[in-house]
Amino acid sequence: MIVFWDAERDKKEEERQWKKNLRLIGTQVDSFFMDKIQELKFEERPGQWEMAMDIVQGMIDRKHILVEASVGIGKTYAYVVPLLYYHKKYRKPIIIATSTISLQEQLANDIKTIEKILDYYPEIFIAKGQSHFLCKNRLENYFVGKKGTEEYKYYEEINHGGYEKSNWDIEIPDKIWNRINVLTFNPVLCRQTCPYKDRCFYYQLRMELRETNGFILCNQDLLAMNMKKRKRGNTEIFVSNYEYIVIDEVHNLENKIRSAYTIAVSYSDCKRVMWDLSKNSKKMGGLLDKKIEYCLTLLDLVFGNLLSQVKKQDKNAVKEDKEIEKYYVNKNIKELCDLVSALKGIIDVTSLDFGMEDTYRNRGEDETLEALEEQYDFFSSLRKDVRKDIFWMVANSKNKNEIIVYKCPKNVHEIAEQLLFSSKTFQTIMTSATVSSGGNNYDYFVANTNLPLDRTMVCDSKESPFDYNSHAILYYTENIPHPSNEREAFIEKGVDEMVNLLHITQGKALILFTAKRDMIQVYKKLLERVPYKILMQKEGLSQTDIIAEFKADTNSVLLGTGVYWEGISIEGKTLSNLIIFRLPFPVPEPIIDYKRSKSKDGLMNVLVPEMIIKLKQGMGRLIRNKNDSGIVSIIDPRLGDNSKVPYKQLTWDALAIKNRTNDIKKVKEFYLNLVNDSHL
Repeated sequence: MIVFWDAERDKKEEERQWKKNLRLIGTQVDSFFMDKIQELKFEERPGQWEMAMDIVQGMIDRKHILVEASVGIGKTYAYVVPLLYYHKKYRKPIIIATSTISLQEQLANDIKTIEKILDYYPEIFIAKGQSHFLCKNRLENYFVGKKGTEEYKYYEEINHGGYEKSNWDIEIPDKIWNRINVLTFNPVLCRQTCPYKDRCFYYQLRMELRETNGFILCNQDLLAMNMKKRKRGNTEIFVSNYEYIVIDEVHNLENKIRSAYTIAVSYSDCKRVMWDLSKNSKKMGGLLDKKIEYCLTLLDLVFGNLLSQVKKQDKNAVKEDKEIEKYYVNKNIKELCDLVSALKGIIDVTSLDFGMEDTYRNRGEDETLEALEEQYDFFSSLRKDVRKDIFWMVANSKNKNEIIVYKCPKNVHEIAEQLLFSSKTFQTIMTSATVSSGGNNYDYFVANTNLPLDRTMVCDSKESPFDYNSHAILYYTENIPHPSNEREAFIEKGVDEMVNLLHITQGKALILFTAKRDMIQVYKKLLERVPYKILMQKEGLSQTDIIAEFKADTNSVLLGTGVYWEGISIEGKTLSNLIIFRLPFPVPEPIIDYKRSKSKDGLMNVLVPEMIIKLKQGMGRLIRNKNDSGIVSIIDPRLGDNSKVPYKQLTWDALAIKNRTNDIKKVKEFYLNLVNDSHL
């Protein structure tokens, strides 16, 4: 008898068994949150169980999963528990990406806690960017001939053992660390040429990341880089047979993917490449030197033009009382065409000089030619006004007379889809406390990432278990000047409001700004008007140090912008008063302008969702646990009762604190009751 192999039948049977196993995992997950949590006297959080069961269902349906989990849900447990049970059954690697190193380390501790409960211990790797790690080869080369110098004390400390900057008690200056950390990683080259490879922590880590079947915890930047390599068919940073990728703090995903595809060029970069070309060239001599000299002259003219553009925009910003984060690029630069031709001429000469085949070039020549070609492509796209890219400039923080020019693709949403949602070999689990712009409205996130809704399980938002309305009150201002149209008057009145609020809580406040200029102006005024210690975010001062100083003085006041809107957690009475100085609308800049140009209603479809998501992030700094309490204030008339703006109700509906008032006397009464009830 002849027996025919029925592949389709086997596939159906495999799928049936797989779903059966996943349903069993669902039963185990349910038991974990319904039984084990109570046995261990852990706090029961209904939203956590719901989120975990949603994730299991998404896994069964082989769909991507998107869920907003408010502060206090315990979302880490909600996705780690199902994945640990899954891993126990299938032993396949799992990647979890979050936004910061501190969150990676916290995540690792949470996983270890759950491992103990389940008595199951897969490998856990914390994968950080290469710049965090020591390169022993660069260390030895840098300190050659430096024995007896002041710097040599760093070598003696580092040489005792360790592999990343935080391992040593001594504070290593950035100017030294940037000369001894891992700059580039090439596993073949390192294996063949580095005498320290057998003792190199980073080399071993990269090898293990390519082989592990455990949990890899990385940041979103590293994930984006890995997925970019995967898309291009290059060797991935991580092992490649993962079936699940978790993206925590997924509201940052669009920006992280954009960053992975952003290219930056400065005059110093271009000049350095020209110098390397001259140094590495072996035969062309004077001919190449003349081409390089001509190219440098053109670079002077092009970057001089760009710097003039920046200064002109700064001048106009002062007149219009505005602040600039990203400068616009006027591509009408007459020398640009000549520069592109000059770069092409140098590429033609050096390609012949260095050898057409890779085997004829050493590593330095290869990297120099690659950098030259990248700069040629950059200026070519700038000259041709290619519609697929967005260009902008920023001032170099280390040299105010130098600007850096950036470009990124316009189709970041399409790239996100290709990287994370197009493959059938893995599913993406996405979560954040602020992924929606109100309720279950994920439209803005979906538009920015091309999330395929037909292959995605979009879950209802999981509400926080914290009793916001008993523990917090939201104060909003009325009858104060418009923050943009009457900026100086707004600041004067806003400071008056702040002083009253600070006296209610006797400091204990974090004040969030959207503009550094506002922050500096308010800082100077508060120094004159309140008796509390006033701290301000400053360039060169680490966030960790300034937050430690804030916590050390209970009645102090901290002013911050940018990174202070999210990712920091200050529990207890030290932070009892959160003040948001003007609604956090994004400032006009090329990327926002492009997104607005593609929308029928730029205000409601771009600016308002951006503002609401950031506002929710900022407000999340106040209540970090079930015992936290205090005041949130929004110093901005656009949410007042008399305001007619079209987004007012949408904004109120998106905020967790519903207990709100515009009467500062009620705020004072509420706070005194909190103090008397021992919430503070």
